[in-house]
Amino acid sequence: MTQIYQYAVAALCIEAVIIFFYFQKRSLPTFQNIIFLIILSVVTLSTFSELGSTYMDDNLDSFSLNSVWVLECLYFTFNTTFGFLFAIYNFSAFDIYGKLNRKTIRIMQFSMFIPYFICLILIWLSFALKDYVTLIFTIDLASGYQRGNNLWFYILCITKAYYIILSFCVIASFHRLISKSKMQIMYFFLITISSTALIQFFNCGLFIESFGMSLVTLVYFFFIQKPEEMVDASTDTLNTPALMRMLRYNLAVERKFYCVAIYIDDTMFIANTFGIAKMNAFLTDAGNFLKQKFSYANVFSRQQGCFCIILRDADEERLNEAISTLNSRFQRPWVCENVELKLYIRLCIIDCPKDAQTTEKVLDIVNMISIDERYRQSLVFANEIDLKYRHRTIYIEHCLRNGLTENRFDVFYQPIYSTAEKKLIGAEALIRLKDEQGIFISPEDFIPIAEKTGTILRIGEYVFESVCLNLSQIDLAEYGIKKIDINLSVAQCMQEILAEQILKIQSIYQIPSSIINLEITETAAAHTPEILLKNMQDLADAGFELSLDDYGSGYSNMNYMLSLPFKMIKIDKYIVWAAFTDKKAEKALAATIKMIKEIGMTVLAEGVETPEQAQWLTESGCDYLQGFYFSRPIPKKRIFGYNEEK
Repeated sequence: MTQIYQYAVAALCIEAVIIFFYFQKRSLPTFQNIIFLIILSVVTLSTFSELGSTYMDDNLDSFSLNSVWVLECLYFTFNTTFGFLFAIYNFSAFDIYGKLNRKTIRIMQFSMFIPYFICLILIWLSFALKDYVTLIFTIDLASGYQRGNNLWFYILCITKAYYIILSFCVIASFHRLISKSKMQIMYFFLITISSTALIQFFNCGLFIESFGMSLVTLVYFFFIQKPEEMVDASTDTLNTPALMRMLRYNLAVERKFYCVAIYIDDTMFIANTFGIAKMNAFLTDAGNFLKQKFSYANVFSRQQGCFCIILRDADEERLNEAISTLNSRFQRPWVCENVELKLYIRLCIIDCPKDAQTTEKVLDIVNMISIDERYRQSLVFANEIDLKYRHRTIYIEHCLRNGLTENRFDVFYQPIYSTAEKKLIGAEALIRLKDEQGIFISPEDFIPIAEKTGTILRIGEYVFESVCLNLSQIDLAEYGIKKIDINLSVAQCMQEILAEQILKIQSIYQIPSSIINLEITETAAAHTPEILLKNMQDLADAGFELSLDDYGSGYSNMNYMLSLPFKMIKIDKYIVWAAFTDKKAEKALAATIKMIKEIGMTVLAEGVETPEQAQWLTESGCDYLQGFYFSRPIPKKRIFGYNEEK
C-alpha cells in the first residue's frame, strides 16, 4: 500500500508554527488555556506517532514487533484523545458550561468519559491480546499493519465521530447566544475534521487526518484562543470576563472553592495625589505579588482596586494561610519609582457553593462589599452579608429609574389640623411609589436611595408641580385649604437654582405663594447653610412660608432656627411619642414648644395617634397637629373634601 506522507509533514509544519506563536503570547493558567496546550501536545504527538509507526511498519526488519505495536497504539490513543479533548475545549471556549444546569452537565460528562475510556481499553487490549484476537488493528511480519475491519474498529471510528457531532449539536442548540463569527469557526471545525477523517478512512495510505487536526487547531488558535482578551491590561491579571467564566465553570461542576475578594482602599486618593499612571503602577505591583504568592490559584482584577483570588479545593487551613499572607504583605509599604506608599486592604471570603450558588450572586457579594458602608471592615465573611437588602436596593433603584416615565409615582396628602380653628385647614404632600406589581414601596426605603442616586431632584420637582397642578384645579376657599406643606430634600437644598425653579413652576400655575409651606430638614440646614440661606431668603421674599422639619431628630442646632427665616417648627413624631412614655421627655417637649412660641414661631406636632396626645399637645400650645388620629395619607381625589371640624 502506497503511503503519502506529505500531508503529515505539512501538519508538523503547522504545529511548529502554532507552538512558536503560543509561547510568544502571554498565556495564563486558565482551564481553557491548559486544555488548548494539551490539545496542541496531543496533535503534535499524534502526527509524530503516525509518521513513526508508518516508517517502522515499512522497515519491520529493523525494529522489534512490540515497539511497532506500542507506537501504533499511541497513535490511536492520541487520535482518539484529540476528539475527546476538543469537545471539552469547545464547551469551555463557547462558554457552554455556564448555560447548562448541573444535572445536564453530569449527564454530558458521563456521556463523554465512558466512550473515551472504552476506546482506550480497546486500543491497548489490541496489543495485549494480539496473539489471540484482532481488535482495532494487527501487525505481523508478513503483511505489516492491517486495520481490523470489524465491529471494534468501527466502534473506534464512530466514537471519534460522536465527539464531533456532540460538540456541534450542543453548541448549535445555543447558537442564539453565540456570536456569528464563533459559529462559523464551529462549522469549519465540523467540515474539516469530518472530511479529512472520511478521506483517510477510505484511503488509509493518505495521511490527511493529521493535517485536518492541525489546520483546525491553527484556526482555533488565531480566532478562538485569544488569551490577551482575558487579561486586564493595567494589572496584568485575569479580567472580569475571565472571572465570570471561571465562576460559571466551577459552580456548574459543583467544585468547592473560596473566592477571596481583596479591596484596596483610597485608590482615588492615590490617583488624585500621584496620578492615574502611578496608581496603575501600584496596582500592577499588587497584582504581580498576588500572582507570585498564589501561583497555585487564579488571580483576577474585578475593578479598580479590587482583586479576586479563586482557591480551588482549599480547606480552612489554606484559607487562613492566604489571609495571613495578604495581611502580612499589605501591612508593609509598597515602593514604586521612589514613591513609598502603604496600601490598606479589606478582605471578603466567599465559600462557594455554600455562600453563593450562581456567578451573579458571587459578583453581587463582591460589589456590595465595595460600595456598602456597613461592611467597611478588615475581614468580612459572605455569610454575614445581607444580600436580600442589596437585591431590594437594586430593585428599588430600578423602580425609581422607571417610576416617572411609567407613571408609578403619585402624591398623597396627610391632613393638618388647626388647634385654633378646630378643623382641618390643609395637608402635607407626600410622595408615593408603586413597584411593577402595583405594591407601594415605603418612602423610608426609597427616599434614601433616591437621594444617593440623584433621582430625588426629579422627584422633588414632580411633587411641587403636582401640588401646584392640583391646587390650580380647585377653589381653595371652597375646600378650606389654607396651607399645603411640601418637603424639600437635602439634594434640592444644595442646588443654587432651587428658588428659581420653584418660582418658575409657581408662576405657571398661578398658585398664591402664601398657601405653600416649604419644609426643610435639619440635615439640609447643616449641609448647605450658605446656599440654603440665599434660597430661603428669595423664597421668603416671594411670600412662601418656610418651616424646619423633623425638629429633634437630627442635629438639633438652635442656630438654624434663629438664623434662617423659618416661620414654623415641626416636632418630629419620635419626640412626640417619647413624651407620652417618659416624664423627662414630656417636660423637655413642653419646654421646647414654649420656647418656640416665645420666639414668635408656630409649632406643628407630627405623629398624633390618640385623643390624649391631641389634647395634651393642644393645651401645651401647638398650633397644628398631624397624624393617624386625624387621617392617614390619602389620595388627592379625597383630600379636598376633608374640611369638617374634628
